[in-house]
Amino acid sequence: MLRIVEIILAALFAILFFIVLGLFFGKDARITRSVEVGNPITQVYDSLNGFHNFNQWNPWHHVDPNMTKNISGEAFGVGARLDFQSAEKRIGNGSLQLIESTLEDGGVLRYSVDNDWFGTNKQIVLRLRQDPKTRSVNVTAEFDVEYGWNVLGRYAGLYLDGRIGEDMEIALARFATNMSMVPMVDYSQMVVEEVDLPGYNILYVGGGIPAAPRKWDEAQDLMAKSWQQVEDFMKANNITPIGPKLRVVNVLGEEFNDFSMAYPIESDAIAVKNNVRIGKSYAGKALKLQFVGDRLAIGVPRGPREALKAYAMTHGRMYPWDGSGQYDEWVGDDPATGYPLTNVYLPLIK
Repeated sequence: MLRIVEIILAALFAILFFIVLGLFFGKDARITRSVEVGNPITQVYDSLNGFHNFNQWNPWHHVDPNMTKNISGEAFGVGARLDFQSAEKRIGNGSLQLIESTLEDGGVLRYSVDNDWFGTNKQIVLRLRQDPKTRSVNVTAEFDVEYGWNVLGRYAGLYLDGRIGEDMEIALARFATNMSMVPMVDYSQMVVEEVDLPGYNILYVGGGIPAAPRKWDEAQDLMAKSWQQVEDFMKANNITPIGPKLRVVNVLGEEFNDFSMAYPIESDAIAVKNNVRIGKSYAGKALKLQFVGDRLAIGVPRGPREALKAYAMTHGRMYPWDGSGQYDEWVGDDPATGYPLTNVYLPLIK
């Protein structure tokens, strides 16, 4: 009997020692990791402002690439929500919800975490800071958790830096790699809209146009001659265009671009001849911005066309990579500056 009592007392002493020792460990924990990306801060913020690009920075993708994910709530900003389920105990089931989102003082995005892990008030916080000299952006990720008087949780907190820290490092590295593929265009001062384009019947003349800036004068002449052929055909056949002239993208190349110089028309029951053809412009969802400046600058690096591509990528939208369906609508001159006004469109796949 005495032996049994000794065993019980030893077990109680061990449990008491375990509890008392646990109380000396932190009642909360914070894990921090960071990465630097070269993109404009607006691009970085937009990519993280919701779950539209979650696969770019999913901290658990390397643990369970087959975890199920369901996005709900707001598309962007506070209220965006992601529910997830995973058979991996390291991830479990739960949700992330964006509860704070601001670009003030650099940028802060705060996500609440509700899952099976020990602790309460679990949060992932992403802080953005732009270097004033290099303009690169430092993205710092924090994981915060409170354990209170939960002794088991305090012990679990001892292993967070290795387990959660590794996940955060991999997630940030994946995010930086994906951001490196986004065109380096700061579109923060541009007004980008998502529109539904009805599609038009168009009369057009196609042709190769030099892409190199040193041949812009030649390109201007070739485009003007193509439009003139369409205008002459419409005049000869009493056809009235229903909108401004269009430049439809067929192929974008390093030396030459293949465009169709077009006018939208009402009917498609027209017998065309010579170089004039009849067709359809793109119909569907597209991104649009209005550009003020030399129209030949629309396709240059860091120009309006690349700005739309960057906007699409940071907002989780896809577009035809071959450039098909893109077009520019030439709407006249800006009354304030006298420069040409052009609506630039980028079709969206989803």
